[in-house]
Parts: sequence; C-alpha cells; structure tokens
Amino acid sequence: MLFDVYPKTSIGELFGRKAEYLSFLDAIEKRRNFFIITGPRRIGKTSFLYAALNELEGEYGIPYAVIDARAATSVNSKYPQRVIAERLYKAIVRKGFIGGIISRIKSINLEGVGIDLQEENFDIIDVFSAINEGNELAVIAFDEAQYLRFSNEDLTKLFAWILDNLHNIVLVVTGSQVGVLENFLRLDDGNSPLYGRYEVRINLPRFNPSESLEFLRRGFEEYGMDVNERELLPVVNTLDGVPGWLVHYGAHRIDGLTNDEAIEKVLEKAMKYVQTEFEELDKLSPRYRTVIRAIAHLSEDKGYARWENIKRFAEGELGEGIDEKSMRGYLSKLMDYGFVETIGYGKYRIPDPVMYRVFKRM
Repeated sequence: MLFDVYPKTSIGELFGRKAEYLSFLDAIEKRRNFFIITGPRRIGKTSFLYAALNELEGEYGIPYAVIDARAATSVNSKYPQRVIAERLYKAIVRKGFIGGIISRIKSINLEGVGIDLQEENFDIIDVFSAINEGNELAVIAFDEAQYLRFSNEDLTKLFAWILDNLHNIVLVVTGSQVGVLENFLRLDDGNSPLYGRYEVRINLPRFNPSESLEFLRRGFEEYGMDVNERELLPVVNTLDGVPGWLVHYGAHRIDGLTNDEAIEKVLEKAMKYVQTEFEELDKLSPRYRTVIRAIAHLSEDKGYARWENIKRFAEGELGEGIDEKSMRGYLSKLMDYGFVETIGYGKYRIPDPVMYRVFKRM
C-alpha cells in the first residue's frame, strides 16, 4: 500500500523507482562493489535499500545485512564497531549466510568488538572475512553512513580494506546529509583511504508534479477513495514530490482528516523532525538557526535569498556583527547537512518546501 507509513520492503511496493533499481541490478551483475545512494530527507532511501536488497535476495539468492549507522552511533558513538559486529552477527543468523560461519559463531562478546567463536576470538575483520569466504556474493549496507564519522577510528579504512580484499562483498552506503557523507568518505582527497575507488552513485530525486499526482491518485484508489485531482494540486505544490511527506498526507486523509488538516499534520511532524535533525548544528552554534531562519524569511518573494541580505538579517536578529569567514562557514555547513542549497553565485534557498515552511515558523 502506497500510504503505508512503514518502509517498503519490495520493489513492487515502491512507486517510481524502477529505473533506479534496474541501474542497481545492472551494476551488481557487472560485479561493481561500491555503491553510494543519496537523496534528500524523507525521499525513501531506506525503503529503496530494503526493497532492492530483498529483490536481490529473493530472485538471485544474494544475502544482505543492513547496519543502521545512526542507531549504531547512538548506542556507542565513539566505538560503533561493537554494534556493527553485533548487527552483522544477528543478520548472519537471521538471513542464513552460508559457508559454515553460523556453526562457528557462538555469541557476540558485548565487552568489545570481538565475537566469541568456537575456535578463537574473531574481531570485526574476521566476521567480514568469513562472510566473504562463505558466499559467492553478499551485500553489506550502511544506512545513513555519515554518522560513522563520530567513531574514534577512521572507518573508511575498514571500507577501503573490504573493497580491496573482499571481492565477494558489495559495500553500500546511503546518506541524506549528502555534504556530510562526502566529507566523511573523502573520495577526492588524495590522503583518504577511499581515494581512487570506483563507486556507483544512485541518486533518488523528488517526484515531479505529475508523478506526485499519480502517486496520490493511486494511493487513494487502493483505499477506494475518489479524490478530486484539482484538490490535490496545492498538496503537490506544497509537498514538492517528497515521498515521505506525500505518504503522511495520504495516511492522514485515509484516517479522516480534511485536506487542510492533513497538510497541517504533515507540517507539525516536519517541525519535530527538523528539531531533531537540527540538534547537531544547535550544539555547534545557535547562529545556524538564525541564518536558516533568515533564508526562509528572505526567500518569500523570489524563492531564494542573497548572501549579503542573509548576513544583514542575521546580524539584526543577533544584535551583533558576523565576519565574512564565519558567515561562509555557516552557509557551507547548512549545505553539507542538506538544509540549504545554492542556485547561483551568492544565492541560497531551502530546497524542501515543507522544511521552508517549518523554518519560517521557527
């Protein structure tokens, strides 16, 4: 069901992502082993990831394990290797990775990253090695991989070692904070462990207006509801092709809310979501909130705000000056986190219209 609020688990449940899946499948068949899946917040990366991997497992017998990097770092931000090892073990048991690895693993040693084996104490390297040796092909995915940057060890070294030495493992990373993910991977940095690696990029774009309208029409049709398409046009414009927001709007309508009530509910949920996502920047400086609020208010007429006007507005709000270097830093960080994008020299905008309305209310 399109308006199911839980992540989709099969390609048949997804709307409008067949081309991206076929690109993924084609690269897998060519034995590409490093994938980067990106897209804005609420675009459906996790749904696409699980749907694609379930399809690979069901149709081609390729097992997989998904590590939620955000969850791993929330449990132990400085030493997520322990959580990664535990999640891999659970996936191995549940998914039935072959090659004798299950019979050798007894339990996770929760005091560290080691795994107690019948033969000896293996660490996370040994777990990856065992998966590689026991399978013709297996996929290990790190969802929202940018959170691994908080580790006390550079986990890109682990990624580079896997890519160089474990040729039966396909490594997939996803991220919504695209700039932060790029800064973590440092693929173009000559000093980075991942420099020079061949990657396949899959970007999940927003739906265009026609796709959004068709998504909503089909979703209501599944529940036997006949909704006037002209009534949906303002919804399409407001939610701007972001599947996550469209799903929540549809779910609220199915639950009996009016059009306006459903949109307001989506905005309320987005407000809470933004507050959570913005906590990292708030810890760095309260000025980030002031700067993005300036962009939201100044974008009302033209859809974007100019650098000098953003600076002037923020200085007025704060009651103090901001030097140019600091201002560039604030804007750069907001772009890294995906809250802001540039559309030309000195022009900035908030790309997600739901986020735009949320920041105007902040």
